[in-house]
Amino acid sequence: MIAPTWTVRIVHLVIAVVVLFVVLEGRLWSLQAIQGPHYLRLSEQNRLRDYVVRAPRGVIYDRRGQPLVTNRAAFTISVLPMEVRDRPRLADTLAPLLGLDRAEILSRLDAGRRQRPFEPVALRRDASKTVVMTVEEHRLDLPGVIVQAEPVRDHLQGGFAAHAIGYLGEITEDDLRLRPGYRQGDLIGKVGVERIYDKILRGADGRLQVEVDATGRPGRVLGREVARSGQSLVLNIDAGLQAIAEEGLRGRTGAVVALDPRNGEILVLASTPAFNPNVFSGGISPENWKRLTGDRGLPLLNRATEAAYEPGSVFKIVTGTAALGEGIAHRGSLFNCTGAYRLGGWVFRDLAAYGTVNFIRGTQVSCNVMFWTLGRALGEGPIERWAKLLGLGRPTGADVAAEAAGLIPSAAWKVRTVKEPWYPGDTLNMAIGQGWVLVTPLQVARMVGVIATGGTMVRPRLARRVLASDGTEVMSWAPEIVERVPLPEHVVRTMQEGLRAVVDGGTGRAAAVPGLAIAGKTGSSENPRGIPHAWFAGYAPADNPALVVVVFVEHGWRGGVRAAPIARAIFAAASQSLLSQSGGGRP
Repeated sequence: MIAPTWTVRIVHLVIAVVVLFVVLEGRLWSLQAIQGPHYLRLSEQNRLRDYVVRAPRGVIYDRRGQPLVTNRAAFTISVLPMEVRDRPRLADTLAPLLGLDRAEILSRLDAGRRQRPFEPVALRRDASKTVVMTVEEHRLDLPGVIVQAEPVRDHLQGGFAAHAIGYLGEITEDDLRLRPGYRQGDLIGKVGVERIYDKILRGADGRLQVEVDATGRPGRVLGREVARSGQSLVLNIDAGLQAIAEEGLRGRTGAVVALDPRNGEILVLASTPAFNPNVFSGGISPENWKRLTGDRGLPLLNRATEAAYEPGSVFKIVTGTAALGEGIAHRGSLFNCTGAYRLGGWVFRDLAAYGTVNFIRGTQVSCNVMFWTLGRALGEGPIERWAKLLGLGRPTGADVAAEAAGLIPSAAWKVRTVKEPWYPGDTLNMAIGQGWVLVTPLQVARMVGVIATGGTMVRPRLARRVLASDGTEVMSWAPEIVERVPLPEHVVRTMQEGLRAVVDGGTGRAAAVPGLAIAGKTGSSENPRGIPHAWFAGYAPADNPALVVVVFVEHGWRGGVRAAPIARAIFAAASQSLLSQSGGGRP
């Protein structure tokens, strides 16, 4: 009875051992034959590192070849997410060293682990030498932390033309959805031409496969894919004129736009207060970002294109053109500028009484009574139609990152928006650029260009040419005519004569340059935010226009006092350089 029991147990034990060996053999076969490539890849990833080599962005030049933005070498502190064992401890160590928030470091590590676990996640770009040396000294205590050499943007003159050029920032989730071909961690242009022409400037990243030791130190280079530099961009900006504009705006809030009305080339695009794009080069700190966004002067706002203001008397160019075009007035029409205009029980006061004037003299002295009379005769409908015909109330389509549409009101708009009917007093306000009329300096520049050229409306453009790495031209932009505004010759001739009289001896004489015929219009626009804004908008030479200049100074009081002298400085410089050259031509 005992022997069979032991026999059964031995048989069961043998069977169990055989089954165990079969399972082990099967598992070994699975690991080697089926999952072998997977584990081989993991082991290689433990031994090899595949780094992205950032491509230098293309250089940005002004129209004469002066470099405005280049690149410089810098160090980036990155982390390999899969090599981090104790994330909280690493975040606690790096946060004070890199000047980052602990939560931000953990968030970046989590995102990197999900999206690209075997690629470095940048934590601090453009790190100081002190930070780099500290990281290298504590490498054994910072598993997964590496130091990489990367190019960063270098704006050679700090905030020079900052709003036109723009700055870089790390790509966001929204950008990733809207821009195929980009990856998490990429730096892209956020505003200005850096954004508009990002694909031209960014180049193609390379890759570097490196063998590392147990501590993560790089050793042999096993593979290399060379990064290709981005193409360079030549702007229409004239650095000399831009510098004069920015100097004229120093200490003031405002904008200057200068363009060639024949082809739309933007020679000046200045906005103050400005900012230094170099603070974004290595990734802006929370403190600097808070300082910029919390600044009541709004330094990030491009006042030349993104902000719309009451145009004041500059809008009289529209009212005068409309009156001439509709047959309401002609060159010899007479107006009694008594200093006041009565509308029912209301009296609208002018700055002065000029007596009896014709259209040219009324434009020269900016007689409100004349333009109130013309506006009342026209009505809001024709004024609105002519304003839009001259390009106001809509974006210009320039190659800028953001552009306000402005506002040309109408009776229907007022009923829809304000819930009130249109009154005759609204028409009088509109006729002199007050009320609800809003424009951008860039829109005004294009409008003046239409008058200067006799009806040619072109698309303003910042970009001029694209250059390959060897300096050869890859592409350029031809002038783009948006439309031909149907302006009768007598309308153009009379309006141009009136604008020339403004500078020759009227409200705009502070813009006059000896030997250069200039036409223009000043403006002082009342606004609900305090002291009136100051405007000047003009062009030169008056008989062969090649340069339009628009100056806007917030709360500058009088256009002839604050804005016209800035325009004069630009015209004076242009008379000796730009206007003496062929540069461009009628499209």
